[in-house]
Amino acid sequence: MKEKRILLFMLLTLATMTVWAQSAIAIYQKDGKVARFTFSEKPVVTYSDADLVMTTTKTSVHYPLYMLKKLIFEDELTAAVNIEALEMKSSVQFSFKGGALSIVGGEPQSSVNLFNIKGMSVGQYRLDSNGSVEIPTQSLDSDIYIVKTNSFSFKFRKP
Repeated sequence: MKEKRILLFMLLTLATMTVWAQSAIAIYQKDGKVARFTFSEKPVVTYSDADLVMTTTKTSVHYPLYMLKKLIFEDELTAAVNIEALEMKSSVQFSFKGGALSIVGGEPQSSVNLFNIKGMSVGQYRLDSNGSVEIPTQSLDSDIYIVKTNSFSFKFRKP
């Protein structure tokens, strides 16, 4: 009986250590893209209609459920290995600064289309020779928008 208690204690300790090592939520899409949200960003997963919605302190992103493969918790070691593989695949980075959406690392000279949630075009842009563009967001209404190119697409919400 004492051996069973020790074994149970060891299993619980191992499980607890595994939970504490987790540092991010990863969303794997069927097309091979992976998005990671660290716990420092305070991610919250909800569902809206047929979308999974990931909201953090920085952004809110909608993922159509039919496009998702899996959602998992990752530890630092797993995330580091997967991030290296992702960087080899794609280096596109998005950020919001100074009233604009900044895209860096896209396919040079490719077009960037901005749509509202109803699918109406609200802007057309082109990545420069470095694969970068600044899209002004100050004049946009509070809504959900879709950014689409020939190599990536994503949604964001302007509060």
